[in-house]
Amino acid sequence: MISVPWPRSILPSTHCNMAPRLSELQQDVFKKTYAPLRITSLKESELSKDVVGQFLTTAVLDSIGLSAVYGKKGVLTLLALASAGDVLIIHLSGSQQQSRNHSLSPRQLLQHEILCSTRLSKIAFDFERLSTALFLDCKLLIKDGVDIQSLVPGYRKTTATLLASLGGETVLHRKNTLRAFEEHTKDKGLEMKNLALRAWASYMVSTFPSFALSLRSAQHIDTKVIPKKVLAVLAKCARDYDRLSALKPMKVKNGISPDVKIKNGSLQLQQTRFKTRMRRAKDQFVVVKCKADKSTSIGRVSTAKGKSATVNLNQSLPLQGRVSVYTIGKEDLTNAEAARIDIILTCLQRTNTFFEQPFAAFIFLQVPFSKPISSIGMQLPAAYFPGTRTLNPSQLCAVKRILSNASSDRVCLIQGPPGTGKTTVIAACVHSLIANPAYRGERSIWLVAQSNVAVKNIAEKLVDTDFFNFKLLVSLDFHFGWHEHLYAKLESNVVRTDDISDQFQQTVKLFAGCRVILSTLSMLSNPRLATAGVFRLVPIETVVVDEASQIEIGDYLPLLSKFGKGLRKLAFIGDDKQLAPYGQDDIGDLKSVFEVDHLKKRSVFLDIQYRMPKPIGDFLSRRVYDGKLNSQHTISTKTSCRLADIKLSQERKSGTSWENVEEVNAVIKIAQKYASEGKSYRIITPYDAQRNAIEKALEASGVPWEDRCFNVDSFQGNEADHIIISVVRSQKVGFLQNIRRSNVMLSRCKKSMTICTSRAFLEGVASSTLLGRLAKEWAESRQSWITSRDILADKF
Repeated sequence: MISVPWPRSILPSTHCNMAPRLSELQQDVFKKTYAPLRITSLKESELSKDVVGQFLTTAVLDSIGLSAVYGKKGVLTLLALASAGDVLIIHLSGSQQQSRNHSLSPRQLLQHEILCSTRLSKIAFDFERLSTALFLDCKLLIKDGVDIQSLVPGYRKTTATLLASLGGETVLHRKNTLRAFEEHTKDKGLEMKNLALRAWASYMVSTFPSFALSLRSAQHIDTKVIPKKVLAVLAKCARDYDRLSALKPMKVKNGISPDVKIKNGSLQLQQTRFKTRMRRAKDQFVVVKCKADKSTSIGRVSTAKGKSATVNLNQSLPLQGRVSVYTIGKEDLTNAEAARIDIILTCLQRTNTFFEQPFAAFIFLQVPFSKPISSIGMQLPAAYFPGTRTLNPSQLCAVKRILSNASSDRVCLIQGPPGTGKTTVIAACVHSLIANPAYRGERSIWLVAQSNVAVKNIAEKLVDTDFFNFKLLVSLDFHFGWHEHLYAKLESNVVRTDDISDQFQQTVKLFAGCRVILSTLSMLSNPRLATAGVFRLVPIETVVVDEASQIEIGDYLPLLSKFGKGLRKLAFIGDDKQLAPYGQDDIGDLKSVFEVDHLKKRSVFLDIQYRMPKPIGDFLSRRVYDGKLNSQHTISTKTSCRLADIKLSQERKSGTSWENVEEVNAVIKIAQKYASEGKSYRIITPYDAQRNAIEKALEASGVPWEDRCFNVDSFQGNEADHIIISVVRSQKVGFLQNIRRSNVMLSRCKKSMTICTSRAFLEGVASSTLLGRLAKEWAESRQSWITSRDILADKF
């Protein structure tokens, strides 16, 4: 096959009055030879009735293929329309062009004559993304849209589904096809070529003999008939997902131990970091580099269980010296991610009644509940907490709101600053609900959170309050070989996913008499639970969500879609002054329920903290919580927080992270002293590179090192008597710009906190940060600062 070189003339011109650019392209996706494609490339302002009319004369099968390019922040920048031999590429402008002489504007012309034409079927891959982007970025609607992946059974976002949709590998040039559907390239000419080929390949699907049959049962997308409020929610959820997906790395260096072996052409290794663990994935491969002779081999993960993994290699390696292992490509969608995409798509196809469900309608559309819980026959439980424990007034108010039968409380928010007893409130709710006769043996409670650690913390609180009749669900992937030690005190309550059988009778035995289940939010999308009948045995009726301020609101789509009809109560507990949903630093308008005004305005504020020494608690109250947070603690001196001025403190780049060698040395010295004194301590730092360096230094020094050092983001919800902080930065503010993450960092200690940093840095460029303000307030205390010399001499 002879390919026509991609002409530079197709690139957009900077000359506003230039006529549409014309060129030809020889397709190289299908093995069959086709006539060269005629490409017309123009700016949106150049779109005229003549151009549209000329293109429509080529759409003889009443179908066109669509494709798009999404630029910064996922915004739609290029739209391609394809017929049998023509491709029209439109460079979309940021704002709609005004019409002249009362005629249709270019954008109105595009919608009226093509996108909403009842004569044309519009065929595209990932139609949920395209249709919502058209609305979100261009205020354009579309009719008779056909999502190609919906026509093919199987996992939606995979290479296999893509190739099957286009007729299978026997009719395709696999490599060229994958390149054409690769969106991300810095080569603008290649980007335009791929865009044209994607649109034309989408059109070609409509020519397959099987398409006519599939089209009869296909659900079309028609955004013109979807209420604008609903469409806006779907578009925002789709865009947030796209942007979060884009943040996932395409290349990960896997942490492995040195004892690597090769057996029968396969690499056998032990992994050292859960965060970079290897998994079997459909569209990922592994690159293995031998440092000694710089040889490289490529392979795929064949097995991965716990810390052990096996990689089948395409060629043998000598294994001289250490090897480096990298995973390339995006990981598979989680069950929850796949469910989210499916919900958006089926809502657009109008086969999903998601927004008719009362909880979804209230949260996303502000539609009030029509029925209170009491009308469903549920008695109001009294607030109850066992033993001699008492709840403070704000905690009692929070519990009553969660127990309330009022329509206005069917969804309720509890804001709990650090140390205010969020898990105490959850435990009190469990005791109150289970003690109520209306719940005993009939009603069920699910306690969920974003992270396994948060779920484990809730479980430990229940045990601490003498409540033992619950089950904690955890995945094999997280538990086996990695985090079994976290569940030592909860072993009899833990149910691992591989323990759950498909047989309902086995499920009955496993969950016999249990009405309280703990799990992560994503676990609710695990198909094994549904297959085994877990939800039938323990229905999802009352749900309490911890760490809700860390959960992006779109993550609730699977929960609300699948269980919304049977849901009776939904309580969110969190703190929008602590960690935000993942990605908010990059996606500024990413929201949790605590950023939704009509939900937040009736939230309960837990106003007494018991964890931190009073000076630290009072400082955070003034600087973060508008003075509303009160402290009750036996320690009231500022010596509970000391700042260590580390001599020669110097930040340095380490990959995409940062480290500070002098701070590592200081942290180890402090840790050795605490260990020798038998003190309970933890080390936290904002940067992964520093965490790795500290952990290695701890191990080398002979000090207990496992589960001692944490990244700040993984330590919310945790605490320790003594906290050692390594700030790392000494020149640029970096992490400290984020007041929410800084708040988490400074609020973990129960007795003391030592902050390793640079005094000149905090009094200089970082003076306006939360930590800089703390340093300024503590400056009046002579004992607030210690030096590297003090640390070396054990004078601290």
